[in-house]
Amino acid sequence: MGRKVITLDSVSFRHECTRLEAIVTESGFIPDLILSIRTGGLYVGEKMFADVRHESVTLQRPSTKAKRAPVKKIIRLLPRPVLDLLRIAESWWLENKKHTKQPASFILPQMKDAHNILIVDDAVDSGATLLAVVEAVRTDMPGAEVRSAVITQTTPSPVITPDYTLYNNRTLIRFPWSMDA
Repeated sequence: MGRKVITLDSVSFRHECTRLEAIVTESGFIPDLILSIRTGGLYVGEKMFADVRHESVTLQRPSTKAKRAPVKKIIRLLPRPVLDLLRIAESWWLENKKHTKQPASFILPQMKDAHNILIVDDAVDSGATLLAVVEAVRTDMPGAEVRSAVITQTTPSPVITPDYTLYNNRTLIRFPWSMDA
């Protein structure tokens, strides 16, 4: 299946978060802690399970940091079809590059008394970020049930497959906070 790009404004983004929460709830999993991966996952997590405790962790892949500053100014000037092609090209590159497990340094928040932990992110590309957080939480909280949820999985074979996904068909999402939104 070819890649497509969907643009979410704030209203449609909230709707997608509601849909993702419903999928989790319908599975019978009731989290007592939402652990959001900053930055995109924090926005998703904030829209889910309002009555549940929320924490966050910061962990970004190097390419995310590289896209900042001067690139951001140029991107804002490009027409939407060009931006879609750039997203597709980046996705193709991520899908075809050799993934090596990069050492990640991050600090988990206090998760004492959590039994059902839902780790939330906006998207899974290679899966390296989500895998690092899931492994760390499982090591830190061996008795807890740990599951993960994302809006989209952009590649067919990430190193970890989220437990809950709205789009697992290589759909690329332009979120309201995206540089090219």
